[in-house]
Amino acid sequence: MLLAILMTIFGLIATYEGCFFLTHLHKPFLIFHPKQHSALSKALLVWGTILLVIGILAITAAWTNSIFFIVTMVVIGCICETLMAYSLMGYFQAEQRKN
Repeated sequence: MLLAILMTIFGLIATYEGCFFLTHLHKPFLIFHPKQHSALSKALLVWGTILLVIGILAITAAWTNSIFFIVTMVVIGCICETLMAYSLMGYFQAEQRKN
């Protein structure tokens, strides 16, 4: 039961991040300005879609009682979250070099 709750929380976090990225394709947030950088806007679209799908699949995996599906979603989710953070850090560093 605890595993299902934790996986649901993981899925909700990934879904929230995905929705946040998809709703901020043209709005500035934190230090990022997607209107000024079309590549950042495209990256947000890609990562938003990926995280939304991962979140929905993770919530589904939480209640299937399939350990293989749960472990697969945790591994894929962790890898994608890490890659997303690294890719956005690239835009952060590019923004810092300009200043």
